[in-house]
Amino acid sequence: MTENFIIHQKARKYQWTGDCFLSVKSFFGGSAYYQVGQRAYNVDHRSFLILNECTHYNLTIDGRAETESFCVFFSPDFVRNTVSEFSATDEQLLDLNLRQPSGIRLFEKRYAHKGAVSQLLLKGRSQSNCGMSQIEKDEFYLHLLHAIFWQNHNSFNASHRLQFKKKSTRQEIFQRVCFVKDYIESNYAKNMSLNELSKVGCLSQNHLLRNFKRVTGYTPFQYISQKRIQEAKRQILESNRPIKDIASSVGYSSYTNFCSYFKHITGQSPGSLRKSDI
Repeated sequence: MTENFIIHQKARKYQWTGDCFLSVKSFFGGSAYYQVGQRAYNVDHRSFLILNECTHYNLTIDGRAETESFCVFFSPDFVRNTVSEFSATDEQLLDLNLRQPSGIRLFEKRYAHKGAVSQLLLKGRSQSNCGMSQIEKDEFYLHLLHAIFWQNHNSFNASHRLQFKKKSTRQEIFQRVCFVKDYIESNYAKNMSLNELSKVGCLSQNHLLRNFKRVTGYTPFQYISQKRIQEAKRQILESNRPIKDIASSVGYSSYTNFCSYFKHITGQSPGSLRKSDI
């Protein structure tokens, strides 16, 4: 297959293993779990995932309700031609390591749904439901790939927080920290160790600890705590589940520890939050 294409389907259970084109993955009504080597990504309606050409991955969908996928794949020739034409008009945008002997490479990471890429994915999903003419598809692919380049450029700018002289070193360390960040976001309820996370990022524990805080503003432990408490807060406000069950579901075996971290991060106890929502 040499053309761009879209996969827009629904499934309760699905598994696939392989590699493909540069692609952007989005899901609605459920979630999909991607395993890329030691890395892991959980993608749902709040996020989308960008993977490079030839990245080998395992995809699993396993939910009670149907999960709707809207995934867009860009052929290598289309990407190369678009980069060549686009860089001629805005050279600064492509001041990243897009051209390498192995091909065009973007930052592989999970992004929160906001900005131009998200808007285009939602628009494309809606148009696809109604049926898209060829010219609609052609314009959609170009607009989306341009937006992805800008998204990648913003990630490149974020890598400047790292204190390395070489641009290539900043980009590589930033990418590895993002691998760890995405792994945490997909597995925050697990009992993780710094050693486990350092293997995901292919960094020493000391190197990871120092650079993770430079990129995110938190240590890995603090970031895990933030993700756990955010999810617990959401469940307390949106469900009637017992708070002890919620604490356990987000990874706390000790209810006392959960209450302590919850109050430290949110400024109030779990019980007070639930009462204030009544």
